[in-house]
Amino acid sequence: MKQTHRDILHVDLDAFFAGVEQACEPGLAGRPVVVCGDPSGRSVVSSASYEARSLGVRSAMPLARARKLCPGAAFIRADFEKYRRFSSRFFEILALFTPDIDPLSIDEAYLDLTGCRRIHGPALGAAGRIRAEVKGRLKLNVSIGIGGSRIAARIASSCAKPNGILRIMPGEERAFLSPLPVSALPGVGEKLGRRLGSLGVRTVGDLAAVEQELLTLMFGKIGEYLHLAARGRGAAPRARPRCRKSISRESTFARDTESRTLIEARVSLLVERACCSLRGLDLFAGSLTVKLRYSDFVTVTRSAPLSPPSNADSAVFRKARDLLNAAYRRRLRLRLVGVSLGKLSSGTPLLNLYDDYRTHKYNFLYDAVDRIRRRYDFSSILSARSLSTEMRDKG
Repeated sequence: MKQTHRDILHVDLDAFFAGVEQACEPGLAGRPVVVCGDPSGRSVVSSASYEARSLGVRSAMPLARARKLCPGAAFIRADFEKYRRFSSRFFEILALFTPDIDPLSIDEAYLDLTGCRRIHGPALGAAGRIRAEVKGRLKLNVSIGIGGSRIAARIASSCAKPNGILRIMPGEERAFLSPLPVSALPGVGEKLGRRLGSLGVRTVGDLAAVEQELLTLMFGKIGEYLHLAARGRGAAPRARPRCRKSISRESTFARDTESRTLIEARVSLLVERACCSLRGLDLFAGSLTVKLRYSDFVTVTRSAPLSPPSNADSAVFRKARDLLNAAYRRRLRLRLVGVSLGKLSSGTPLLNLYDDYRTHKYNFLYDAVDRIRRRYDFSSILSARSLSTEMRDKG
């Protein structure tokens, strides 16, 4: 008998950043792990293992709060180059099962196995093999939801966490979703949840009972999505891709400081990080902003054009140092510094006889530096002026 339903999988790595750290260091297995910006300073949680989550640690939580909740956790500086390498290998595994892959982020994707049934058999068995491959090759846990639509598959994977597989059978979507809170639907955040609550809608079943016309009248296009989602149909709304307008990096000092040497070193490090990201996108910046936040939380910014546009560390740092000198006028310690590169453009900037050729003559050097960082990590190679702040942080 011919099957008419689709086999859609939502594959989602569990606590990805923390999971990668546990996979790379066997001694961290089973331990609470917290991935953050600066383990020794004032930072926030980027990712927490399920062992840490069970003690109340959550993403975006201040690190000081996380330490109080989970003092025995391993606090590890985020290594995004390493996470990108694991992500690439993750998607290579998914490609073994179907070419119909729609990535949602670095650690999750939709897979359509409908056309691969003769090769892989039932979707539940294929999902089990995907999970086994990810665990065997990457030592990472993955949760997989299976449904006849994207929305059903995505909700199923959320209910399967951690490290589970859940299938919502065709025709049973509405019954499965009905008792869940409306917040279980992707795209229903706190604000939309409150608006639905004002209508007496608190569960997905309540939402399914509301006429589509009323939902469309109150919520516009999102009303149509809500109508379909409550029945396990359709796909979650996705943000429209936007052109990158700026690249920003900022850092909070472990202790408020007035040391110009340390402040300049930190600005240099932020410039290196921002320019490295800029070159990775093949972009040039036409403006620069330096931000200073004092110990009394007063924030000062200074901006200037970059002419010609540049993505070279040395040229951007020279301008950043000038802006730092112009902005740092108060006799107070600094709490935070930041840099922002704006007016981004692609293509090589036009030069004339009076342009500063030093901005571009180190292209080969930066290319080599970026390749080393991609292979190892960002801190594997730094300028001498930036190295001092890294050593202080680690010391």
